Amino acid sequence: MSKTLAEWAKGNGSRPPIVATAAWKGGDGKSTLAYETAYQLGAVLTDFDWDKGGCSMSWGFRADRRVRAPLLDAFERGKTPVPLIGRRKPDLIPSHPDFGLNQPRPEKVADSLGQWAQDLDSPLEVDTHPGGCDSTYGALQEADITLVPAVLADKSLNALEGMLEELTDYPLLVIPYMVKSPPARLRRRLSDMTSRFGIPVGPMVSYYPWIPTRSRRIAICAEPVSKQALPFVRQIDSVVKEVISYAG
Repeated sequence: MSKTLAEWAKGNGSRPPIVATAAWKGGDGKSTLAYETAYQLGAVLTDFDWDKGGCSMSWGFRADRRVRAPLLDAFERGKTPVPLIGRRKPDLIPSHPDFGLNQPRPEKVADSLGQWAQDLDSPLEVDTHPGGCDSTYGALQEADITLVPAVLADKSLNALEGMLEELTDYPLLVIPYMVKSPPARLRRRLSDMTSRFGIPVGPMVSYYPWIPTRSRRIAICAEPVSKQALPFVRQIDSVVKEVISYAG
């Protein structure tokens, strides 16, 4: 861990930093962004996305094969969960299919995340469920910065506009994500939108067609990095540097 990253991970004295990833539309790469930035930041990946396509299953956690549900137990008992240890992937507080029906109120979620970061003495990265719900609002309340992937397509930008309208007062960082060769009008729309709401825009992450079909559980950013993955890893590193800058 670099000196800059180590200093950032110590936090502001009260607790280590908390990063969230959020999007009002599913399928825009939010969970991959959370998985990779959590690994590069040395953060415990805290998964609030109860859908099967979320980080927990990508990590290798299968709720149907477990007797206990760490996330549900933590909120029910008011105790800090013990993360699963990742090897060449982030440590994980896994989600559970029943979390959607058992979400605490946002205030409890926010207080719990702050306590977990302090007790674990580790940064957290919270991958939220798509759209606005209690656990998402709680994570946004407590996060020092929230990464918002912005896919340059009409439906995705419609969802992003609604999100920015609602969350103007939150510390958001928009990441142009899965970028191919978008028309000029979509680039202008994103620029106009973020300028209107005063939301900063971070480094771009390109579209890589091999990522959606990838089956390996280790982080793409885990060494040794393949030649194919190197451009993606460099872009994620740029996002991580921006996170440290904004949330530092």
